[in-house]
Amino acid sequence: MIIKGNRLKTIFIAAGLMTNWIMAMTEVGMTRIRMDAICAYQEIDGGRKLLVYTQDNSLFEIVEDITTITSKLDSEFNINQ
Repeated sequence: MIIKGNRLKTIFIAAGLMTNWIMAMTEVGMTRIRMDAICAYQEIDGGRKLLVYTQDNSLFEIVEDITTITSKLDSEFNINQ
C-alpha cells in the first residue's frame, strides 16, 4: 500500500494468475509450483513420490496425490499415455 496525501492507495503486484500453479504436499509442507517454471517431472519409488524440476534448478519431491498431479502435468504438457 502507498500513502498518497490523506489517501491509501493499494497496488497489487503478483507473479501471475494462480490458475497456472499447482499446489502439492512436499516433504517440507504444502508448496505452490508455477506450471511454466517446470522443466521435467519423474515418478520414483514405484509411483509413491514425484520429482519436479524447475527452470531455476529447484527440485521438489511431492509425496501426496501423485496420480492427480501427474495427470495434470501430463495434460498441461500434452503427454499422451
